[in-house]
Amino acid sequence: MKFFVFEILGRFYLKVKRVKLKRKIVGIFGLLFFVILSVWYALRVEGIIIDNYFASIPSLGIVLAFSGLTYAKKDKYKFHQLGKVLKKDLILGGWIGTMIGIMLTFGLVDNSVNNNFGDLLNSIGMAMITLLYGYMIGHIVESCWPKKRIDNI
Repeated sequence: MKFFVFEILGRFYLKVKRVKLKRKIVGIFGLLFFVILSVWYALRVEGIIIDNYFASIPSLGIVLAFSGLTYAKKDKYKFHQLGKVLKKDLILGGWIGTMIGIMLTFGLVDNSVNNNFGDLLNSIGMAMITLLYGYMIGHIVESCWPKKRIDNI
């Protein structure tokens, strides 16, 4: 009788785990779909003109490089806590990448900034893409990270 109860509880646990995984996948794809839809609407329907600001491999590289901090700190935390640590490190990478971009933007400014003030603002906007990457990837990783498992069943 005891084995039968454990078998039923085990099947129930696997079913709940499958449902939670499906919810996470639907949530992530829903988030990405609506973000992409919003950007598409702003670009195509509203007529906002920008040039490839949302796709930047170097910005993504800067943000993902900060996951190395999590690897360096992995001995201080339990596995289920590393998701929050990784999220914070990715967001930090976004902020550091934005600061690097703004420093490069202001470092390249010359006396013609009065004539090209719009270009300066566009460059600052491009520097902020790392913030978007850091926050989006950080929250997606945290939502997919496994929670603490209780093995009392």
